[in-house]
Amino acid sequence: MVSNNINKWEKYLTTDDYVYLVQYIENIKNGMSNDTMIILVGPGRSGKSTLKKDIHSYLGDELCGLYCMSDARDIIYDETIKPLVFFDGIDEIYKNKKTVQTVLNFIKYKQSFIADTQNMERVNNKLIERSKIIRMT
Repeated sequence: MVSNNINKWEKYLTTDDYVYLVQYIENIKNGMSNDTMIILVGPGRSGKSTLKKDIHSYLGDELCGLYCMSDARDIIYDETIKPLVFFDGIDEIYKNKKTVQTVLNFIKYKQSFIADTQNMERVNNKLIERSKIIRMT
């Protein structure tokens, strides 16, 4: 069962989003793979970063890593990639086909990602197709 840090988010998310998020996190904790990326969408100060910090706190450093989207292709060579990757800058790679394809390949091979954005219209449509969108308000 998830910690109180995660449970507190139940009142801020839709039931579907909360259940999905908890299952996603528990899959990572139990060594099971996910086949989508989660994208947290909302304006500034809507809780996106706080939710990511709470997830990281729950899962710990051994299961979580942080990468910038501009360096997404570099994780191919990282032998210590964590089961859950937090990606910053998902809207910065909108037109970078190689980086988008790299992320899609990682998702295809069951790498779990959580990213966030304030500008959903700047997220590549191919990434959206392989993602669960969780709206934060």
